[in-house]
Amino acid sequence: MIEEMRSVSFVCLANYCRSPVAEMILKNKFKNSLKVDSAGINPMVSAGMDSRSVDYLKENNIYYEIHNPKKIDKNFLNSSDVVFAMDAMVLMHLNKTYKNFRHKYKLFTYKQRNLQIKDPYELSDEEYKNVMDKIKFVVDSFQLEELC
Repeated sequence: MIEEMRSVSFVCLANYCRSPVAEMILKNKFKNSLKVDSAGINPMVSAGMDSRSVDYLKENNIYYEIHNPKKIDKNFLNSSDVVFAMDAMVLMHLNKTYKNFRHKYKLFTYKQRNLQIKDPYELSDEEYKNVMDKIKFVVDSFQLEELC
């Protein structure tokens, strides 16, 4: 019997800055070992991801795909084995809105309790890059075994 590939997902507010970057970094790290996706609670209407996120991925030689922000829903959650909430507010929203999937949720920084990944949308370029560096640090710390 062929075992189905595990699915890891990231959720933030708009699926525009943080979760797509985490998605692309993880895809690059584990290539074809995992299905990786992202979504937002209230996705950005415009297509793509924040241009600063694209620049960050380019600067770090991380392959990225065309991204279209999408809204989290029950189908998304059904198809995910592990769902990482990018911050505590997102985690609280998931726990309140989609109670039946609580067993799948983890705070993105669950291994780095003192690290916060705040929404960088309205931050300066320097602060934005700092948030992206934190995302990369957390994803780089993931081991395939803990995601499977």
